[in-house]
Amino acid sequence: MENKTCMVEEVQQPSTIGVIVKGIDNIKYAEKIKGTSNGTYLMKGLREEMIAVFKPIQEETFYRAGKKKGYKADREVAAFILDHPAQEGGEGFGRVPPTSFARARYTNGETTDWDSGSLQQYVPNQEWNQRPEVFAIDDVQRLSLVDVRFGNNDRHNGNILNSNTNGGRLIPIDHGECFPTEWNNYRFIWTTWAQAAFPYPYYMVDYVKSLDVKNDLNTLKENGIELGERSEFIYKVQNRVLQAGVLGGYTPKDIGKFMTKAYRSKKEKAPRTIIDVMNCMSGIPEAWSVEERQVLELVHEKTTSALDYNRRYVSSL
Repeated sequence: MENKTCMVEEVQQPSTIGVIVKGIDNIKYAEKIKGTSNGTYLMKGLREEMIAVFKPIQEETFYRAGKKKGYKADREVAAFILDHPAQEGGEGFGRVPPTSFARARYTNGETTDWDSGSLQQYVPNQEWNQRPEVFAIDDVQRLSLVDVRFGNNDRHNGNILNSNTNGGRLIPIDHGECFPTEWNNYRFIWTTWAQAAFPYPYYMVDYVKSLDVKNDLNTLKENGIELGERSEFIYKVQNRVLQAGVLGGYTPKDIGKFMTKAYRSKKEKAPRTIIDVMNCMSGIPEAWSVEERQVLELVHEKTTSALDYNRRYVSSL
């Protein structure tokens, strides 16, 4: 594929953390990746070395109406920020690669285009042939925390990398479909993986206990990201679901299937999925007239009941 001469300018690194996308000054070429739903470019150096992945706002596509250009770029950067990367180059708990806002200029020799979008550090990786057994239990559990917290609507094999470091580690990418405006389109490929049937270890339980949703949202705003009132509320709901599940001793499989409609049945009256829980609450008028804190407590209570029901009566699914 022909490369376009490229230069990245006006990079807006997250201001509240010390982790940055490295090698930006060495970018010389952009190569468009085939087969992606959105415009995606490999940003290369003079010797064709991979440096970063750029997704222009103008080439964002949406399967559902009501989204504006920039929706996905905001969410790509938000996923990195809220993965809580350590200072001085350390990775976040879920290993989301460093991601920033950027403006790129590229030319094919005749015309020059400018685009703003998200810029993510390229992660050297190896083929895993869609065989999840190559990943450790810890890898899959970390992935589940990322997807449930952020409400991923599009986790599939194509956006999971097997990095070249330390004998291979799972790296999650492509988070433009996170922080949704609805709770009925979650998609988690890992719910069927064997590793998802193991309970979370103590250090992951401690991590979930430490999460502070209010602080998360404030951090995003400090970095110029506004998810919108609807997405912010659903983010709070997702975190309550995560807390109810992880602190209650449930597995990634239990929580993932609760969120992805795997337990739905028209014959069952008991709430079994997140859709059932939220629909049940919408049928209680007073639930929406009280403080948000009380609504979220009710989400926690009903989620716990649904997870318990699923484990007792539909654990074979």
